[in-house]
Amino acid sequence: MKKIFPLAFGGLLILGACGGGGKTSSGDAPSGIPQKTFVFNGNPIVRDKFTADPAPMVHDGRLYLYVGHDEFYEGQDTASGGKEFNITEWLCYSTDDMKNWTDHGAVLSPADFKWATGEAWASQVVEKNGKFYYYTTVQAGEPYVGKAVGVAVADSPVGPFKDAIGKPLVSDNMTDNGARGWWNDIDPTVLVDGDDAWLCWGNGTCFLAKLTPDMTGIDGEIKVIDLPKYVEGPWLHKKDGIYYLTYASFGKGQETISYATAPSMDGPWTPRGELTGMAENSFTIHPGIIEFNGGWYLFYHNAVLEIDGHKGAIGRRSVCVDTLRYDSDGMMLPVIQTR
Repeated sequence: MKKIFPLAFGGLLILGACGGGGKTSSGDAPSGIPQKTFVFNGNPIVRDKFTADPAPMVHDGRLYLYVGHDEFYEGQDTASGGKEFNITEWLCYSTDDMKNWTDHGAVLSPADFKWATGEAWASQVVEKNGKFYYYTTVQAGEPYVGKAVGVAVADSPVGPFKDAIGKPLVSDNMTDNGARGWWNDIDPTVLVDGDDAWLCWGNGTCFLAKLTPDMTGIDGEIKVIDLPKYVEGPWLHKKDGIYYLTYASFGKGQETISYATAPSMDGPWTPRGELTGMAENSFTIHPGIIEFNGGWYLFYHNAVLEIDGHKGAIGRRSVCVDTLRYDSDGMMLPVIQTR
């Protein structure tokens, strides 16, 4: 039996179902290119692919959702996920009402960075001055070492995106190896705040730096923010003068999502506790927070989806969304993950 849960999206009440997929059809993307469309039918949002590390962006009345494509391959162990993360491209989906979605397909891959050798890890896209900047995590090749942050740029939210600088924006030689060594520089998030823009990233260590006005360089020193139980996956946003830094935190054997607030990007950052608990069947969880059509939403991933007999696992995740609310003091209320 399917369990039905009401999901309130921007004043629109949608009935989400556990199991089954949304209907698909042919439609036109904002670019005019025919794309597949589908209707939201409860979490997970996307039912025909494994997706992870959601990064929402709003532009011109439309919400764009960028995700990593967790790909199953033959020989991958069904129970554990085999190779933990096989992610070779980033996908984009969009909607104007949180119900009807357009699948734009792959919009970027590590192969678009000549200095990268693979691994399409967590990313975020932001707009500034009419350009769209795609901040990514990839495995860097020689002469760079370990994971690195790259940046691509486009004139449209759906690309084509091109490497903006021909080298990493952040590489291992720029940061203290800290707790995670060669894969410390992952999971970039960017907040555009007026004329300024800030980049935050890191696994085991939370780094923060101001970006240059052209969005393609580090302006000044790289700082470290001390956050309790910080693991990875930071996300920056601002609401009513309060700055929020939400991140994957260490729970009881799996990651949870916690957050901190500050009066400015210079801090001080005050820990506010857990926003939501562990993701079902997934060690990792990754926040993406956005305001759209008068409502606030928390995107994240779990691993409950099954596709062609392949069950969810550590490397086969599925992106979800739930309503986000704030109290009178601006603190985010705990989010209950729903189907």
